[in-house]
Amino acid sequence: MPRFLFSLLFLLISFAASSQMATIELEVKDIPEPVTRNKAVDEWNRSQKGFDDLLPESKAFLYWVNYCRYNPQMFWDSVFKPVMVAFPPLAGADSKSLYQDLVKAGPLPMFSLNNTLINLAQAHAVDITSNGKPPSHTSTNGTDFGTRIKKAGIRSCANENIAVSSQSVLLSVVLLYLDIGLRDKGHRNSLLNPVLKETGIGSAPYGRDQFFLVQDLSCAQ
Repeated sequence: MPRFLFSLLFLLISFAASSQMATIELEVKDIPEPVTRNKAVDEWNRSQKGFDDLLPESKAFLYWVNYCRYNPQMFWDSVFKPVMVAFPPLAGADSKSLYQDLVKAGPLPMFSLNNTLINLAQAHAVDITSNGKPPSHTSTNGTDFGTRIKKAGIRSCANENIAVSSQSVLLSVVLLYLDIGLRDKGHRNSLLNPVLKETGIGSAPYGRDQFFLVQDLSCAQ
């Protein structure tokens, strides 16, 4: 059975940070996905500068998180429900609270791509994977996320989500939203935060049949 590892570092403008990690084991099986794609989300993503240069896993990640922000109810019905049917252990208190949070959030502006965040996220994904290090928000040279983001010129609120998965990008996104076992629901809160409007996503192969995903987010710069 594969193990999925997720961690979060939440960084405010004060650069006071906290992080959490969770592991989830699930049976290997096909991940149900909607038969049709959302045209509005696809058009928005393709209109973003830098989209064509994203790797396939990064494009998929952007599609799913923007789909959820565009229409949370539709995302719940077409994505979360089928996944929970396929994986009954995911249907619990965390899924109930997620539905409540999606309804409360309602439609949100879709994430815009920020080239600085793209470069940061991709560089971190490559750094961790190419050096064979455990998933972390800290670079292999010891540089933490707060330092990286400030050196890049991001001066307002910022956030980073990372995930490792051996099945699909969609399942990784679902687990980030569920935040199973994490009391502060940091991943979920960042993905549903209306203040965080810009993002960059990086991805790289990680070990055997896995990939490492990095999502950096910020307020409008």
